[in-house]
Amino acid sequence: MSASQPPAKGRYIIRARRAPAQLAAFIESIRGDPDIALVDTIGPLGQVHTAVIEIATDKALQFERRFSHSDELMIERDQPLSLS
Repeated sequence: MSASQPPAKGRYIIRARRAPAQLAAFIESIRGDPDIALVDTIGPLGQVHTAVIEIATDKALQFERRFSHSDELMIERDQPLSLS
């Protein structure tokens, strides 16, 4: 018997397309979810426009499908910065 491997995780950026309130509501909705870690937020207090989360790749794809039908939030894989 082999032990099952945990799902692969990655870092993703969630951004508000328009109103920061939409992102604030999303952040509240994921608090306490053991499958999602809030790594960082970007933006002034009360007007956070970007969140960095760590999440299983398959769950990130679910968010991507959900957000593709909305003009409130967008998700993309967090890419390391590089100097050109």
